[in-house]
Amino acid sequence: MTEKDRIARALDLAVLKPTATRQDVIDAAELVEKHGLASICVAPCNIAVARKITKRVCAVIGFPHGNSLVEAKNVEAVRAIDYGAAELDVVMNYGRFIEGHWTTTGSELRPLIDKAHSCGVPVKVILETCYLTPEQITKACEICVSCKADWVKTSTGYADGGATPGVVQLMLDAVQGKAQVKASGGIKTYHDAKTYLDLGCTRIGSSKFHELLL
Repeated sequence: MTEKDRIARALDLAVLKPTATRQDVIDAAELVEKHGLASICVAPCNIAVARKITKRVCAVIGFPHGNSLVEAKNVEAVRAIDYGAAELDVVMNYGRFIEGHWTTTGSELRPLIDKAHSCGVPVKVILETCYLTPEQITKACEICVSCKADWVKTSTGYADGGATPGVVQLMLDAVQGKAQVKASGGIKTYHDAKTYLDLGCTRIGSSKFHELLL
């Protein structure tokens, strides 16, 4: 397998700008199919559009701030699966988490993840690590593992910072192989993608297909 093949198979191609059109989604979904990318990552309203092209559709839930009502997140997740999402990227309510409501974080995530798993759908939990201390990142990863999240993910790409090698290593150490790690936010080049895969990430998120792979 070449390095570019390795990047392609790990890439969740993000089409998440508020201005994204149906044609943007179609074009990206065609890239997923043509180049064997891991998934196209879209807002729930675009799941059906992407599904016309590919089954490898990931939907974001509670995006981008994570502070939707718990009930709204659960409904959004269920409906996303109904529309054909094969994976979910769920934004943790990091505002509540920063306040120290760790039990609340777990009680929000656990039923959503359990429901997704009952449908055969894996879940990535977005921590928005740029707002967390190293100790908080470790604790968030531990909670995600206890809730049986499949991945912990660094960032939405809409905050003040994205993935860094130091943060990714901290997350890898925290999950201890009990969950996978996805790096996202600020991944703009082939070198960026290779760096995070070499560290041990199994997924990367970026909207920069051509810069990473062509």
